[in-house]
Amino acid sequence: MHILLGLIAIIGAVLIWHYRVRAMRGSASELGDGAEDIRLKIRRLINRREYDVHPADSVDDARLAASGLVIAVATMDAPLSQAEITALSSEAQTTFDVTEREALDIISFGRWVAGECGTPDEAVRRLTDRISDLAGPEAGPDLVRMIETVATANGNPLGELESDALNTVRRVLDVN
Repeated sequence: MHILLGLIAIIGAVLIWHYRVRAMRGSASELGDGAEDIRLKIRRLINRREYDVHPADSVDDARLAASGLVIAVATMDAPLSQAEITALSSEAQTTFDVTEREALDIISFGRWVAGECGTPDEAVRRLTDRISDLAGPEAGPDLVRMIETVATANGNPLGELESDALNTVRRVLDVN
């Protein structure tokens, strides 16, 4: 009889362990959904190139366009520095309410889409129009703050080209 009770206890322990592992697997996949959504949006955007649509014009998430715009302005004076990347990651986490990993994915896409535009000026023009279409003027104040924070992260004031780009953003998004 005691052998039968021991087998029932072992089977019960295995079933409890199996249930706990399945529950943890389910909760872990829910946490990764945000980053996976961003990756899928990037994949869809890259695949749209087959239809002769410029990548910047087919961005369907204002966060991705904003990241590309901030990077375009920050690279007008010099390539992105580590201080600028750190500032952009921090700003993206705060403004977009995302995790650090998601912020880095957004930044990576932003670098790619800004590079696809050819010049930073072209990226500013295209991405500002796209943000205006996707998020409207209410995105303006946060975007201007992000640009100023990231572009001055090295301790240098905004240059002439960066100031012109910032004025373009202010004009298109109607920020005073």
